[in-house]
Amino acid sequence: MMKIKLSLVLIVTFWLMVTAGCSQPHESQPELLQQNPEYSIRKGRDLFSHYCSPCHGETGDGFGQYFAYGLQPRPADFTAADFLDERDDQRLFLSISESSEAVGGSKMCPPWGKTFTEEEIKLLINRIKELNTGEESY
Repeated sequence: MMKIKLSLVLIVTFWLMVTAGCSQPHESQPELLQQNPEYSIRKGRDLFSHYCSPCHGETGDGFGQYFAYGLQPRPADFTAADFLDERDDQRLFLSISESSEAVGGSKMCPPWGKTFTEEEIKLLINRIKELNTGEESY
């Protein structure tokens, strides 16, 4: 009987600890991104590295480690001096969210609009600009 009471007390205590921790207000990601520029830059780099670099390459030159060599047309070279000449933020956003085909580009790059939040797409745009200028932040 004592073991049952002890087990019940431990279970209730554990449940209370878990639910108390879950009820704490958490800072939303957009607020965290706005308050911490270093985190924003790192998050953009991580997203690019995970989702974009297999085709576009870690440096953004269009030579991805796994897929780019056999793709026709070749993935965009974000490091090309003229890459941003005809691509403003709105066009880059549309290209990422709806696919590069939506802006007259390749049919090979998928739409990422249901994968990324609007804020994450903006972080990717910042990473593309960073790769284009060659100026690493932080």
